[in-house]
Amino acid sequence: MSRLKYLPIASLAAAALALSGCVYLRSSSISDSSGKGNPVSAQASDTGYLTLIGPGNVTKTAADSLISQCSSGKITDVQSELSVRDFLGIVQVYQATANGVCL
Repeated sequence: MSRLKYLPIASLAAAALALSGCVYLRSSSISDSSGKGNPVSAQASDTGYLTLIGPGNVTKTAADSLISQCSSGKITDVQSELSVRDFLGIVQVYQATANGVCL
């Protein structure tokens, strides 16, 4: 009987852990950010499934968005980061962030 008393608490804790997901940094590349010009930034996100089916263009979308903000099309000092939030290995949310200086 005493084990049944803790079942709702254990179920709630398991649900909270499952829904929170794990966030980890998959890859990043950082360059020196000492350029003169206007700072620009962009983000893009997409989902993947079962860690086998990842988005194919999340970084390209962020890069294209970064370039579209610069009228000359010339960007220097680019910093990019790809982070992944994993929900029980079933669904992954990929987010690419890019920052740079428009010349």
